[in-house]
Amino acid sequence: MRPTQKIAYAFFAQTVLLVMLYAAAALLGAVKFLSPADPLALPYHQIGGLTNVLLLLAGLTGLLGGGLYAAGEGNRAVNETLLGYAFRLWTALLILAVAAGLLGLLEGRHLLELPPVLDALQIVTLALVLAAVGSRAPRTPVVQVWMVGLGLSVVGTIIGLLPPGDYLQDRGLRVLSTGLTLNIAHPLMAAAVGFWLMRRFSNVTEEWADTGVYSVAGMVTLAGALVSLTPLSALGETAPVLGNIAAFAVPVLYAIFAAHAYRALADRSHSRTLSAHWFALALVLFLLGMGLLGALQAAPSVGVWTLGTRLADLQITLTALAPAAMSLGAANQAAAELRGQNRHVTGLTPFWLVSFGLIGGALALGAAGVAQALTERRLGLGYLDVQALVEPLYALWVVGLLLVALGAAIYALTFWLRRPEIRSS
Repeated sequence: MRPTQKIAYAFFAQTVLLVMLYAAAALLGAVKFLSPADPLALPYHQIGGLTNVLLLLAGLTGLLGGGLYAAGEGNRAVNETLLGYAFRLWTALLILAVAAGLLGLLEGRHLLELPPVLDALQIVTLALVLAAVGSRAPRTPVVQVWMVGLGLSVVGTIIGLLPPGDYLQDRGLRVLSTGLTLNIAHPLMAAAVGFWLMRRFSNVTEEWADTGVYSVAGMVTLAGALVSLTPLSALGETAPVLGNIAAFAVPVLYAIFAAHAYRALADRSHSRTLSAHWFALALVLFLLGMGLLGALQAAPSVGVWTLGTRLADLQITLTALAPAAMSLGAANQAAAELRGQNRHVTGLTPFWLVSFGLIGGALALGAAGVAQALTERRLGLGYLDVQALVEPLYALWVVGLLLVALGAAIYALTFWLRRPEIRSS
């Protein structure tokens, strides 16, 4: 195992652990909607902040592993010295971020909960990864798109650190930072990793994949920009017509992504890994999060009713879960290759548990959001009355998260038991 592969696999191992921690934290947070008490006695805002941090870091960590594995395969060279420093800093960041969440030291900004010092550490680490890959590795189309996404993630984090002059500037900077990171940077990196996986589980040609990753990258960037900019219309920064354009264009753009994916999924190779399964789940999550909910909430006539409801939370969660699912597929593929075995690594049981849990929980939470929009916003019912009304839907949501947590635990166990021999060559 080459040093680059070793580090990429270590990133995958961290991703598996973070997904398991996220599922546990999300389950604890969901239970609070049914009961004010929980085993850890943590306030909901603290659990919610920790859940967001774990989910975003899980997806980004896995995407780092996938991109590094693709950049370092074959005889391609990566600056392994810089990469080693970056991995150590990233490990420290993960430990400090989890500790900050448990100790209640996260900030109150939604999706920007990391303290500034940890944001700065994240920027330095990602910059080191960019330097390690960009200085030596041949820039294949997949690696190019992945590096652009990684660079945009750095820019998004920097925007989140800019000091605002007033409340409107603060809101605008938060919208730009989270939109650039969540809706553009991470989907770009996930698309690059996805096209790398296509060459493993499908018979598509390298030329087709190289052309497809560029076109899909453009579609994902445009869709993410439309979804990210439409919230600024509420601040008077953009025209409401942009929302109407987004409501029509975003589903079409992600449908083109799905068409490329269908081409690969319909022409399967002899690979017996589960990378295609997790790839398909990531695509479904993108279609639901960005293609459906992102487009609906971008429409001005719909967004005014869904803002602040569970539908808005669901759109963000599904969009952030898609890169995590893509990362689990890349981890599965890399583990099989490093073991030198064309077989399942983590098995179908965790995949189906996670898939049914995510989709079922999303349907329940989406139904709760629709009920909120109709009763609380449309009919004027009180918040507490509406919460009591949708409590059965919250119960189904909790069941879905329980399945996700169980599936994540089984995935982590089998991933550990079937780990390849870590030996540098």
